[in-house]
Formats: sequence, C-alpha cells, structure tokens
Amino acid sequence: MPNENTLPGLSRQVSDLVLAGSIEHAEQAFSEAADKFGDLAVAEVFEHIEPQVASLYLTAFDGGKLSMATLLVPPRAWAQSLAFFAAPWTDDEIEDEPELLAEALFAHIHGIVFSSDDIERSHELLAEALATDWGTTAFAVLFSMAPDDTMEVADEIHSRGVAQSGQTSGDDDVIPLAVELAKISQEGWERVLLEIFPEWRPGEEMLADTAHGEDEEEDEQRFGQRSTQELLRRLRSQVPSVRSAGQADGRRSMGEDIFQ
Repeated sequence: MPNENTLPGLSRQVSDLVLAGSIEHAEQAFSEAADKFGDLAVAEVFEHIEPQVASLYLTAFDGGKLSMATLLVPPRAWAQSLAFFAAPWTDDEIEDEPELLAEALFAHIHGIVFSSDDIERSHELLAEALATDWGTTAFAVLFSMAPDDTMEVADEIHSRGVAQSGQTSGDDDVIPLAVELAKISQEGWERVLLEIFPEWRPGEEMLADTAHGEDEEEDEQRFGQRSTQELLRRLRSQVPSVRSAGQADGRRSMGEDIFQ
C-alpha cells in the first residue's frame, strides 16, 4: 500500500490527468500503482479524489470498455461519483435525445455493477447507490424505458416474493437489475417505483389496472407516470455543486445548484 506521503501525490496525479482529459494516462497511473502497491492502492486513490473527478474518469468506460478502476472502485466512492453523471447534460439533449442519455446511464451502471461475477460486490455497489436520492432517480431513469415490464415485475415481486421473480413477458434488460434491487432492499425498490409512478402505493397492484388499457396516455396520467425526460431532469437537478460535494452524508438531495 502507498504510505501517507505517497497517497496524496498519487491522488493528485490521477486528478490532474483526469481533469486534463488524459484518461489513458490516468489509467496507466492506476495500473502502475496497482503493480507497485497492489490493487488496494486503486481503491485508496478513489477514496481520496473528489467524486466529480471520479465521475469524469469512470464515465469514460462502460460494459464494453472496462477499466481496472471499474473493477476496483469502492462502492461508496462510486455511489458518490454517480451524483455527477448528469452534470454534462444540456436541456436540448434531454429534450431531443432522452433515450440516448438513458442508455448511456444504463451502460455505465451495468458496466460497474456487473463488471465481475462477485455478487457480493454487486450488491454493495447497488446498496450504496440506492442509499442516495440521485441513485434512486438514476435507477428510475433506467426502468422508465420499460414501464410495462417494470410494472409487471413489481406486481410479481409483490405477489410471489423476490425469490420467485425475475421473468416478465418482455424480459427487458433492466429486469434483472430490478430483481437485484428488490433483493437488497424492498423499501429501496419501492422508492424507485414511486419515482416513476408517484401515485402508486406499496401493496397496490399496478399491472391489473394497466395491462388492458387501450390509451397509453391515459394510463400514464392515471398513475402519474414520469417520462424518461422528466426523470433525466430530476437527476440533473440533484447534481451537487462542487462546493457542497462530499460535505453531507447519508441519503440526500443536493438541490438545484448544479453547475457552480
């Protein structure tokens, strides 16, 4: 492990490279640190760099382009960095390309959470993200792309229990993620559902009321369903200001001051 004198310099080196846009050189610095001090050195660096810097670094990778740091970032450090994922989004992008933004978010979350076969690590990552308001909203963005499948699996989890759930008629890619969230925390899973369907309450069956609806717009209005665009805006509104990043703890929302 790097000593107390080495770690600040290594963290500063990585931060400077990331802020300069030299992601490949930052990756090389991580690799050299791992070779010299061991894999835990990478985790230690993430514990000491600012979450907005960690976000810039981690968002350069997804499920198809893995990084050593993708495999080693501590769950809490990743959850804090996730708060800044939406910072670069513009109003025009949210308005015109919500699916692309949501798909990029899915690729990032899926790439981090399922980067290895270590289910315990996956659950730790999901639990840390689920403990924040922005993590809850980020998950809601993903499920908003498949509202019918989400409602179906929600009813299945409620009626059969999470251990017997996981299959829906649509089998969307986000459904396994929904099941894992419900395994980690039923309360957390329900908070995600309420982000998408504000009028739904735990214990109510959603699918029975919506599966036979002929007018999709009426169904959305009836259940107060938030669109992917609305949820993307909510996620961006939760981006912390640089001044406030890391000052508070626990599950929280950092307000509207997003780009200062």
